[in-house]
Amino acid sequence: MKGDIGEEIFDLVDRADRVVGKASRRSVHKNKLLHRAVHVFIRSGPERWILQKRSSQKDEEPLLWTTSCSGHVDSGETYLAAAVRETKEELGLTLEPSELIEVFRSSACRETANEFVRVYACSCKDDLSPDPLEVLATRELTLAEIEEEMEGSPEAFCNSFRHLFPFARKRMKSYISSNCSDSDGRSP
Repeated sequence: MKGDIGEEIFDLVDRADRVVGKASRRSVHKNKLLHRAVHVFIRSGPERWILQKRSSQKDEEPLLWTTSCSGHVDSGETYLAAAVRETKEELGLTLEPSELIEVFRSSACRETANEFVRVYACSCKDDLSPDPLEVLATRELTLAEIEEEMEGSPEAFCNSFRHLFPFARKRMKSYISSNCSDSDGRSP
């Protein structure tokens, strides 16, 4: 986790996701400005996906379950580079950009906290080493188990996750059954 996260600088974007300026994280969130974020769903094995419980140190939605990793896109950074960086920072997992498959894109809305979001999927080939300042715990669940838990206890999940998961689930199921595979011959 970075030093003073309130001082991180994000690109401000318009409704078409075009960069129109820059602002600090603190200002972006306080003023509900449009900005960018990434979510990464990591498959740990056949039909199993990693979720993380955000640490109590997180300034937004602490102690709630979300995607394997997620985070903001820094100013001047691409979505893909942010996904690679966040995966390393939060889970200690080093990925090549080519290992991530873009699952879908979400426009900024209230549910995503005014973030344009790109959602990626990949397969995990190494052990995770979560940063305790970022991640309290991880779990491996099937897509059906995630959906069942969200229906039973929606308050246990981040707002953005509850919004993004139904769309991501449909796309991830199609990727699982497609011919798309990673270096181990497994679909993401």
